[in-house]
Amino acid sequence: MALSPTVAMRKRRIRLYADYGPGSIPVPTRPVADELVNLVVYLDSVPGTADTAPAPRRLVIEQRNETFVPHMLPVLRGSTVEFPNDDPVFHNVFSLSSARSFDLGRYPKGASKSVRFDRAGIVQVFCHIHADMSAIVLVLENPFFTIPGPGAGRYALDGVRAGDYRLVAWHERIRPVIHRVRVEPGQTTVLDLNIPLPVEPSRP
Repeated sequence: MALSPTVAMRKRRIRLYADYGPGSIPVPTRPVADELVNLVVYLDSVPGTADTAPAPRRLVIEQRNETFVPHMLPVLRGSTVEFPNDDPVFHNVFSLSSARSFDLGRYPKGASKSVRFDRAGIVQVFCHIHADMSAIVLVLENPFFTIPGPGAGRYALDGVRAGDYRLVAWHERIRPVIHRVRVEPGQTTVLDLNIPLPVEPSRP
């Protein structure tokens, strides 16, 4: 059986804009473009990828300056994420999420523990010791996902077979932005995205 030719969805601009809400007054905010590093663009429900997807990788979320770095990490289902402690204090990484619950216990600077993510979904990660620390692991079923480069606002998904798909732009502070997209054989499909982000006050 012949396979459909692969094509690309590449280098399309994502425009983030501040959504202040009806009747609200703008306040000083962090640059909205900074939030590109917390935005994930992916294809939902891609058939035939279970046997052809690349092997899950070992990935890292560091604990640095009492912050999870990166804050947002998309991973392929079956991947393992390391949580090294680079701070001179103890951390205790945990999650109560239905997609993956765990508690790694207290461990010091220089130590690292890992978690394998075998179920697709959103996993919110926290620290028992530092209540303001948080991260998100977005576990996806197929390898067609990306985080746009900071500031550039462009994304590319290569090797997509011809067909009809749902393209999802996911950010923790908005509802998913979903577009139906048709990928034609031998052509590059283009799609610009507008992402309405609610703003956050700038930190002193």
